[in-house]
Amino acid sequence: MAKQTSPQNAEDYFNRGYEHLQKGEFQEAVEDFSEAIRLRPDVSVGYRYRSYAYVELGQRLRAISDLDETLRLNPDDIQAYADRAFELFEQKSFDQAITDCNQVLKRDPGRAYIYGLRGRALAAQGQSDLAEADFTRALQTDPDHASDYLNWRADLFADREDFDRAIDDYSESLNRNANQPFTYHGRAAAYYAKGELSLALQDYNEVLKLKPESGWAFNGRGLVRRDSGDRDGALEDFSEAIRLLPKAPAAWELRGQLHFDADRYEDALADFTEALKNKPDSVRLYNRRGQVHYFQREYAKAIRDHMEALKIDPKDAYTFNFLAWIWATAPVSTIRNANRSFECATRACELTEFEEPSFLDTLAAAHAECGRFDEAIHWAEKAIELVDETTAEDYGTRLELFREHQPVRVTPERKG
Repeated sequence: MAKQTSPQNAEDYFNRGYEHLQKGEFQEAVEDFSEAIRLRPDVSVGYRYRSYAYVELGQRLRAISDLDETLRLNPDDIQAYADRAFELFEQKSFDQAITDCNQVLKRDPGRAYIYGLRGRALAAQGQSDLAEADFTRALQTDPDHASDYLNWRADLFADREDFDRAIDDYSESLNRNANQPFTYHGRAAAYYAKGELSLALQDYNEVLKLKPESGWAFNGRGLVRRDSGDRDGALEDFSEAIRLLPKAPAAWELRGQLHFDADRYEDALADFTEALKNKPDSVRLYNRRGQVHYFQREYAKAIRDHMEALKIDPKDAYTFNFLAWIWATAPVSTIRNANRSFECATRACELTEFEEPSFLDTLAAAHAECGRFDEAIHWAEKAIELVDETTAEDYGTRLELFREHQPVRVTPERKG
């Protein structure tokens, strides 16, 4: 296409805009396509090609607007429907993306990629069976590009915890193209979910060969190493994940839990606090930091963190149980609060339909703190009925206290 140095009309501006687009000069392309549109606003192709330049500039909403105009002027432009479907999917407008995919497939049922795209949108909406059918149709229609469709279907199977089928699809995808770090990552996660730790470790190692700066792979491998008993290796991996992904709370939390389990409370506290900076709405993180404070015997700080968790989720049974335990059993009289302990313990049990034995044990302690030892004995016995022999022995120690009309006092000790 000859370069137009001095455009004279809409076609000249369009042609020069197309040249800019091909060269990666996207802002210049937008300017020329805009001039072509100004001169001939009734021609749809200018809008469609300007949308491509907008996408490259990261101005995706403007791209969608141009595709809207393209289809207003030319309602049978299949490619515009396909392009808009993808952009709408990226904006998480899944219903609209599916509608556009339907328009494409009605006009051209052989477009395998659109089956794949529609399947992804359906999967995002939780329409698993329809999504699976679309991925399978894409595979049948376009076997030459099977890796993408296999990966998407594998992700779907993994999301619904059908890990064997997920592993089969990831493996088939890797047979066709071994240079796929994200596919190894997906299969590693599926192996981990099945408890096949050695295979998960192999796949995370493959990810890191192909993509050595993958923070998520270090995080995943850290989990595998932790569960395999390699705590030092896990600590190294979580630390590397933090270096690569300093704003991701998961690695901070996982490393913090390792520190906590090893009685390194100051390190755990620092990691949970850092995680909360990046995920301030996490009930679990507040509760975990509250546990650290508890084991440091900083009861007031522990209560504050558990109360923050309760503000975020007023129906979290574990938070109620943490608070009830501290208020019933703390060795410091100014911390204990019998009535609040009973209220929180009761609520924790109500939320779990009185089927969680550790909560029943706390409820028993709360009754004892209130001086209601018959009720304490009743709930302690109920808790013992639901646990194994080792835990029953621990609960039984408290039951003996209740029989002697004594409340529970617990001074937390280091766990190691």
